[in-house]
Amino acid sequence: MINVANLSEDFPIWVSEDEYDTLIKLKRGGWSNCGTQMEWMVKLHYLRNGFKEKKIAREEFFKREKELIIRWWSKWC
Repeated sequence: MINVANLSEDFPIWVSEDEYDTLIKLKRGGWSNCGTQMEWMVKLHYLRNGFKEKKIAREEFFKREKELIIRWWSKWC
């Protein structure tokens, strides 16, 4: 199990490794387009882990994170 809200000790969000792998690969017209909030959390977790592990450049990270957050706000807020 993976906690995709790993910075929150009070409100963890657990997802199986299989579901995590499936949600990361969904494109829906672009990687940052998410059909569910769980998909969004998984992709944000994946992106932040990649940046933390220095697998993605700083500029690319901030661009992708911004896209995910803006699309989340426009869909669920």
